[in-house]
Amino acid sequence: MTQTLLNLVDQHLVLAYVFLFLVCLGEALFVVGLFVPSTVVLVAVGAMIGAGKLPFLPVLGVAAAGAVAGDALSYWIGHHYRDRLRGLGPFKRYGALIDKGEAFFHRHGGKSVFLGRFVPGVKAIVPGIAGMAGMSIPRFAIVNVVSAFAWAAAHLIPAAGVGLGLSRIHSLDPRLAILAAGGVLLLLIAWYLGKILIGFIAPLASGWRRSRIERRSRVETWLARLEVRFLSNEANIVGRTAVLVLAALAAGVFLLFLGNLLLDPELKLADKAVYNLLQGLRTKSGTDTVTAITMAADGFVLTALTVALVAWLAFRRHFRVAIAAALTMIGSETFVHFVKGIIQRPRPTDLYTGVSSFSFPSGHATLSMTFLGILAVIIASRFRLTGRVVTFGAAILAGLTIAFSRMYLGAHWLSDVSAGLSFGLLMTAIFALTTHRRDRSIRLAPLAGMLTIVFTGFYGFHLWRDYGTWTGNYAPVLVSKEMTEAEWRNGGWRDLPRHRLTIGGDEATPIVFQTDLDPHALTPLLKPLGWSRVTTGGLLDALVPSNTDLNSRPALPVLHEGRMPVVTFDRPTAGGRDVLSLWPSSLRIGPDSGSRTILLAGCSHETAEPFGFGMALSDRDECSDVAAIQSGLEKLAKTKPADILLVPASKDMAAD
Repeated sequence: MTQTLLNLVDQHLVLAYVFLFLVCLGEALFVVGLFVPSTVVLVAVGAMIGAGKLPFLPVLGVAAAGAVAGDALSYWIGHHYRDRLRGLGPFKRYGALIDKGEAFFHRHGGKSVFLGRFVPGVKAIVPGIAGMAGMSIPRFAIVNVVSAFAWAAAHLIPAAGVGLGLSRIHSLDPRLAILAAGGVLLLLIAWYLGKILIGFIAPLASGWRRSRIERRSRVETWLARLEVRFLSNEANIVGRTAVLVLAALAAGVFLLFLGNLLLDPELKLADKAVYNLLQGLRTKSGTDTVTAITMAADGFVLTALTVALVAWLAFRRHFRVAIAAALTMIGSETFVHFVKGIIQRPRPTDLYTGVSSFSFPSGHATLSMTFLGILAVIIASRFRLTGRVVTFGAAILAGLTIAFSRMYLGAHWLSDVSAGLSFGLLMTAIFALTTHRRDRSIRLAPLAGMLTIVFTGFYGFHLWRDYGTWTGNYAPVLVSKEMTEAEWRNGGWRDLPRHRLTIGGDEATPIVFQTDLDPHALTPLLKPLGWSRVTTGGLLDALVPSNTDLNSRPALPVLHEGRMPVVTFDRPTAGGRDVLSLWPSSLRIGPDSGSRTILLAGCSHETAEPFGFGMALSDRDECSDVAAIQSGLEKLAKTKPADILLVPASKDMAAD
């Protein structure tokens, strides 16, 4: 679908510019601009710029010209009709919007034309208000042009970065790129709906709601009574419904992870890739820091906090909230142990005994999210909407931090902590429903003080007593399988992947050979075949364009099962260069002949894509001629038969 869109743009470039101009013009029209999805279009166009499909400067000029024309037309409408505008047919219903625009203009004066472009709900109104207020034409024109270019650049430049990032991610992992693009799309849809809500629906909703309640109150049906309850938010029914929806979504996500764990082998491959990626990024200082973070949500600390919270609530005679908090935490703990015992999924490394030795779901993620959710519900009940959003956002961020610490330390897989967070949110929603409006009289200051004292005491004691032990327990552990050299040569190599595995668990380019040679010993063997050792680049090398010759650049970073290459070779071709990457596998030769990691070699092809101003981006694709590479490697394998094993291109060939 994306390629089809790109082809249409290539074939009808003039029409694409006309469409962009009209969208930017419509976005600035008086009132009409509220409904034009300009941000969505500009982000899409900017992404095409980042992907190298559209030039930046012409697109910037067209977008700015459309915005200038739209604002100028809106200014003319306001300047021509003045106060009569309120009585014209199309604008009669938008008096509240005009009032909002006037208030914004009077508050900020002439600079409101510039500022208004970046404020949802007023940017389609302010130019017309400037005309109604008699702002001079020269002054308006200057601000209009400057703000149009600033507005267009503010959309296109970040969007170009997103497009560039998506194209880089797609070359390394198509599934991850699809997920990232889906996330961007959801954010754009949310932005557009928020724009409509803030700029159009909210100003009109209040009057409509009052008149609707008045009309429906006269109707004696259950549906009318339900509608009146929702419109008047009787007994906070809207909030309770939102909590029910959250509970349903959280339960659905948990069941989705559980079902995929049982039925989809790709989930385990993705878990392994993320695990390997994080273990490759670990440092001693990072392990020391993250160990302290994860100990803050150990059972020792959370149990003390839960007992203190329940006891304090009971002492303050908030019995229903105290009982609900106790049952919620006990229910979460019981459920985690029950599911662990049923699923019995091994952890990445051995850390505990008994039921706790199993991995799914993460107890840390589940219980910390549940406890933080309980606190967030109690605290948020005392705030308005903004305070509630901040409170729940802080709780979720803290829960995500604990969840990440479990993955970083190698204690859990990604799906374990994701399922744990989901179930914790479900239990939070249940607590919120059972304590509805019962927590508003709870005094927050004494509660916060008491919990701070308890946390400081128990957490400090826990660190003093157990920190040294757990930094040792959480030290990086090499997860590998040992095999003798004879076993490897006589069929053990088939246990390793035949293709590079992406972060999402998908198969990518084929593995061409396996070797137990040291990279330094492999270098002179590959040199007669035209391969030269090259450094592996980082994230900036993948994202930043360069005017350096392609064969002088570091190779693009390509992951296999989340692991970076330990060594990379390249050789020039007519259209770019072939790159041979060698990744460490989970198989080691030993112990009789010394411990050596088996390396997996995969091939890819890199080209230089023009970016502009003499700069170019490296792009990656499948190898240009795998057969030729295999032919050269066959000669190499004959000279080192015990150290280099060619991997057949298919399972049928492997069977032969």
